[in-house]
Amino acid sequence: MNKKVQSIKWLYLSVFLLPVLAMAQEKGKEKETNIDEVVLVGYTKVSKKDVTNSVASVKADAIKDMPSTNAAEAIQGRMAGVQVSLSEGSPGADVDIVIRGGNSITGSNAPLYIVDGVQMDNALSILSPKEIESIEVLKDASSTNIYGARGANGVVLITTKGGRKKAKTSINYNGFLGVRKIQNTIDVLDPYQYVLYQYEVYNKGGVQTDIDAFKTRYGTYDQLGKYKDIKKRDWQDEVFGREAFNFTHNLAITGGSDNSSFSLSLNNVQEDGIMIGSGFKRNMANFKYDYDISKKLSMTLNARYSRQTIFGAGTSSTGSQSTNRLRNAVRYQPFEGGSTVNVDEFDPLFADQTNLVNPILLANNEIKENGRNDLLLNASLDYKISKYFTFRSVIGYVQRDEFVNQFSGTVTTLARQNNDQPVVFLSKAQTRRITNTNTLNFRRTFGNHKLDLLAGQEIVKTDGESLTMNIKWFPKSISAEEAFANIQSASPPSGLVQDAPKAGRVPDRLASFFGRANYIFKNKYILTASMRADGSSVFGPGNRWGYFPAASAAWKINEENFLKESTTVSELKLRLGYGLSGNNRIGSFLYDTFFITSSDYGYAFGTNVTPGATTGNILANKNVKWETATSKNIGLDFGLFKGRVYGALDLYQTDTKDLLLLAQIPKDRGYEFQYQNSGSTTNKGIEFSVGTTIINKDKFTWKMDANISSNKNTIKSLGNNASASANSYLYPSGWQNNLNDFLVQVGKPVGTFWGYVTAGRYEISDFNYNSATQAYTLKAGIPSSAAAANGARAVQPGDLKLQDLNGDGIIDNKDMTDLGNAQPKFYGGFSQTFRYRNWDMSLMFNFSVGNKVYNANKIEYSTQYLYRDNNMLAEVADRWRWFDDAGVKVNDPAALAALNANTTGWTPPAGAYFLHSYAIEDGSFLRLNNVTLGYSLGKDFTKQLGLSNLRLYFTMNNAFTITGYSGYDPEANTRRNPLTPGVDYAAYPRSRFILSGVDITF
Repeated sequence: MNKKVQSIKWLYLSVFLLPVLAMAQEKGKEKETNIDEVVLVGYTKVSKKDVTNSVASVKADAIKDMPSTNAAEAIQGRMAGVQVSLSEGSPGADVDIVIRGGNSITGSNAPLYIVDGVQMDNALSILSPKEIESIEVLKDASSTNIYGARGANGVVLITTKGGRKKAKTSINYNGFLGVRKIQNTIDVLDPYQYVLYQYEVYNKGGVQTDIDAFKTRYGTYDQLGKYKDIKKRDWQDEVFGREAFNFTHNLAITGGSDNSSFSLSLNNVQEDGIMIGSGFKRNMANFKYDYDISKKLSMTLNARYSRQTIFGAGTSSTGSQSTNRLRNAVRYQPFEGGSTVNVDEFDPLFADQTNLVNPILLANNEIKENGRNDLLLNASLDYKISKYFTFRSVIGYVQRDEFVNQFSGTVTTLARQNNDQPVVFLSKAQTRRITNTNTLNFRRTFGNHKLDLLAGQEIVKTDGESLTMNIKWFPKSISAEEAFANIQSASPPSGLVQDAPKAGRVPDRLASFFGRANYIFKNKYILTASMRADGSSVFGPGNRWGYFPAASAAWKINEENFLKESTTVSELKLRLGYGLSGNNRIGSFLYDTFFITSSDYGYAFGTNVTPGATTGNILANKNVKWETATSKNIGLDFGLFKGRVYGALDLYQTDTKDLLLLAQIPKDRGYEFQYQNSGSTTNKGIEFSVGTTIINKDKFTWKMDANISSNKNTIKSLGNNASASANSYLYPSGWQNNLNDFLVQVGKPVGTFWGYVTAGRYEISDFNYNSATQAYTLKAGIPSSAAAANGARAVQPGDLKLQDLNGDGIIDNKDMTDLGNAQPKFYGGFSQTFRYRNWDMSLMFNFSVGNKVYNANKIEYSTQYLYRDNNMLAEVADRWRWFDDAGVKVNDPAALAALNANTTGWTPPAGAYFLHSYAIEDGSFLRLNNVTLGYSLGKDFTKQLGLSNLRLYFTMNNAFTITGYSGYDPEANTRRNPLTPGVDYAAYPRSRFILSGVDITF
């Protein structure tokens, strides 16, 4: 294990052990800490001491002092078994939440979100951390099964804040101003190193036209010394280096009367991105009203609206090499001059020769607006039928409107492929969901027995439409705003037609019935059983219903006589759980055949092209059915020293079968894919969380919470999707076309990197030298990497060498192997919270150990491939040299060996991009995610100002990261596909965020 990983381990252990030792010394000197709390579990609230399932919880108190524009960032590293990560550093970037490892292979692993009783997608992106009352994460099937459909990946229950009855009206304002700055950049060749490398590329082959071209562009060799003094243009700094300001405002008004309460919360975020032309705006409003109509009848009304827009085309985090915008900032020539056209002007010839565009011009020629409006309306009615029976009805309406407006100006690749005329992409989509849930609850205590029964029914109706248009051939002088508003100004050349718009509908219906029984005997023994039946319209007749039973039990050991009087053990509870949950996340009507229209399938009619219709590339499957996850869990909850130390230990295994998998099929039927119930996976893991109040005195408190988890994912079966002989198949990450760089194989985890093993470079000793022809030829028995790494060109000294793993003397795809995976050995987080008099301070860390990162940027930026005049990684300066200090090519073996005695790198490969172990890096890291220092003015002073609270604070997000990873961010995950995790390609760089703010309550 390398030193970086060891340092992360020891730092974590020291931060954990020191507080425990301090607490032990202070034992018995302080007041008792009460850790009893209520959590939301499956349509009802339960005392945490009576919970039989695996549930992680974060309350408002834990995140109230952590300023953030994204609720997901506020909970990162706080819950065992819950991985929260940002795909990249762009404003409004997607947030991945994975609970206990991914169960699916080709489907989404996102959990089900329930906000105030109503289902929502990606709910944390439309919530402000300040308005969250609690977040409960249900992790095992014995708790998630009550939510049935989509519960297989876990359930996130979010309760927002409301007012309090019999409370006077209170106004709270929390606002902060901050600035973001890029944290690190990729080191590239400086101007002199760059021209020396280009000199080698142009002159190595001895082709006179290339030699003359170099002189025209850069000068003769004896003139290259001027590049030592030439000013370097740091394109990364110019594109990503701006100070990006953030203004965030939160306003909350709460109050109540004897029989009602209300809350109104408003949120406004205006955030610049560190990249030119990027930014984020969001406005949110939430109104919540509770009213007791009578002693038996009460109601709650909630209305939420969110409007957000992400600006900027970004760096193409999910695109292929052809759309990589980051490449231009890294590989564009690092100085002015060297071309007949000024470096700040567009040179079409230079763009064709280099596949590069000036990154500033490009950023100003790609305009993108990605907007989203969310509306949530829900109402609930609670009726106490009798002392023991309660009826509850919840109805909700969720609507999401999304749009994308993207303009590609004349310097972009897309425009240059279309007669050098601008292109506009427009997309609109709307989804609407109506939910109605009705439950009947019976609760009664008689003697030593406590019984809680729940029966319920739920319907979810989802509808929606989408429309996309790709419009070409706009006038060259048109602006983005003009193009968006006047799409009719696009005029196709004679004989051509615009691409036909693409439209779609997404109807989805779900009907459910469920029940749960909870029995407690003598406050010691708890038994819970539940059952849910879901009927989904996405499956064909005969396969629509899925049935998901579950059972769990708990034993409160501390209530037994031998522990009841213990002064050390205040809580000790053993939990056991088993259950099934379901997943139906596939498109609608995939069990039947539908036709789509496009000009791609058109036919000629006279001088025009008429769009045609086709069935698409996915074959219908009438037999597809529910995906099912079976979860087993054993856990132990503990509390020590009257609640001053508390925590939980869980061991689990989740087996998922009948995976809803988009399988590749033989093309003899005219289709490429089909959704099938193919294969199974398993996740095994262990989770440990601990919290402690180390010091709890009137003037000083010190609290610590920590968690650590380990999950092992394994593919158990691939069904009909793999070949019978290999039981595996290869899958492309997509950053480079036709590059199958991931292995999907039974017995291995999802997301296994597949490539060659780097073996350094070829040395002089590997060759025979013919002094007459000055030719180097490999010695007998030395395998050649020519076909794999050098575009079939004969290898020369200094070329990249790969390992011949099968020993057949030929390096080809038979020598590709497992290069590791993105799955960490363990991950987690820990926080420290301090309060001294009016001062408060908190630190929040998260970490990951043992995961690998596929640094695809590293492959591209160290490979020559097809283009010259591209900059390279700084390490390329240490490459094998062919030219001496006088610019003369060296061929003599002894002289060449002496010339390269102090170099260690290889010559950048001239062949196509491919994966080798050089790009697979250790992604272990320890990040100080947040550090906040606050000061609250004294009550006497605030009272004179007519305030009840005034707090000033300073915060730094993403303060530092300890890692050995060479890219922008070890957490980057740009492929957005469960099969291809851990790929860092063209990710928007992550930034450090420094802010200060004020929290005032009137």
